[in-house]
Amino acid sequence: MPIPTLSPVWNFYWAYGICASLLGVIGLYVGQKTRTRTMQLLRQVEREKTRADKFANFVIPIGLSLTAETNLNQLLEKILLEAKALSLADGGTLYLVTPEKTLRFVMIVNDSLKIAMGGTSIKEVSLPPLNLYDADTGAPNHKNIATSCALGAKSMSVDDVYTEKGFDFSGAKAFDQRMNYRTISVLCVPLKDAQQKVIGVLQLINAQDPDTSRVVAFAPQLRQMMELLGLLAAAALGSYLRIKTLTDQIVDLKIQIDEAKKERQVTEITESDYFKGLQTRAREMRAKVKGQNS
Repeated sequence: MPIPTLSPVWNFYWAYGICASLLGVIGLYVGQKTRTRTMQLLRQVEREKTRADKFANFVIPIGLSLTAETNLNQLLEKILLEAKALSLADGGTLYLVTPEKTLRFVMIVNDSLKIAMGGTSIKEVSLPPLNLYDADTGAPNHKNIATSCALGAKSMSVDDVYTEKGFDFSGAKAFDQRMNYRTISVLCVPLKDAQQKVIGVLQLINAQDPDTSRVVAFAPQLRQMMELLGLLAAAALGSYLRIKTLTDQIVDLKIQIDEAKKERQVTEITESDYFKGLQTRAREMRAKVKGQNS
């Protein structure tokens, strides 16, 4: 049956109706996407507000406890665990710069692998330290992200260690293979003392999406928050090291005082009339025995 020919007016209304329907569908789609995006942004704002509140509620007590805390491991562990919680990281590591120019593993935690070494745990960290400088050439070791963070005294992050070309993650990959794990995102924060000298490094592993628990990159806004926590950790370390230095000096001074006291007591004994009398009697006895044997 032939299609009836419509007048130009009907053609116009027909085309207008089709366009209006399409625009309505598009409007519904765009509106839905806009509402979805808006909800995502609102959730993100709420998460950041909650995170900021948690951070503030943590920083103030920690700042106050710095003046009273004498257990360094307990305080640093608290800071490391809080940093991990605030960043929604699966794992974290705390390094300490040694006089030998290395980064020594102080604490390692990982939720997925149920690892807790160092700190207040009974299990010691057995991993070898990371060299800040090449043993043969003396060149700075920028191959490792943690050592590069310490040498450059600035925060660094990597979205995916398996696609990263700037650092050598062979150690992390070997760990992954051995433990059936997958290290993806990494954030390193230097711990600097009051003189801006780096005394340690805080490293976080595998940030997780709060809705899906999928591993994601560390959000840029987390850097500043983690750097503030790094300042607390550095203050704790610096306070501990100062106290330890003073304690060691007091111990050394006590030893020196004890030695001087012993020397004085020996001198007083050897110069006493009683001791001199004993020496005279001993000489007389030796002479008498010698005379009898001759």
